[in-house]
Amino acid sequence: MDLKKGQDIIDGFDTLLQSTDPALAHVRVAADAWTLTEIVGHLVDSAANNHQRFARLISGNLDQFPPYEAETFVTVQQYDGCDFAEMAKFWRQYNWMLMHIMRAIPANALENMWQRPDGAKSLWTLVEGYFEHIQMHTDQYRERLQKIKDFARI
Repeated sequence: MDLKKGQDIIDGFDTLLQSTDPALAHVRVAADAWTLTEIVGHLVDSAANNHQRFARLISGNLDQFPPYEAETFVTVQQYDGCDFAEMAKFWRQYNWMLMHIMRAIPANALENMWQRPDGAKSLWTLVEGYFEHIQMHTDQYRERLQKIKDFARI
């Protein structure tokens, strides 16, 4: 994946966030389903974790990095208690910084490896995976938003 396509994925999710009625952002459709605000919070976590991974891998190989436990992080950080517009703005700004970093990655760093329990991953693989993760949650967000609208009969 090229960075232009990645930027398009980010822009697409940002457009979706900007078009979301904040009154719908805290509706929970099921006990085990994240609210729209929690989905955004999870993507902020993803940006923060990948920011560290990218910066460290630009400098060389990475042998250890703490695991990310999505459910725990979303719960303990209480994202659903955050203002939706502020969360969306924070996500947008964090991704602006990540795109800056990704554009500055030297070609010789792209194959630096993160040694994970499930196998090594290159920096370039992580960059591609980051965009794929946003796209997956964009689809989830759209589906969740539609469920909320159906539930509220909007």
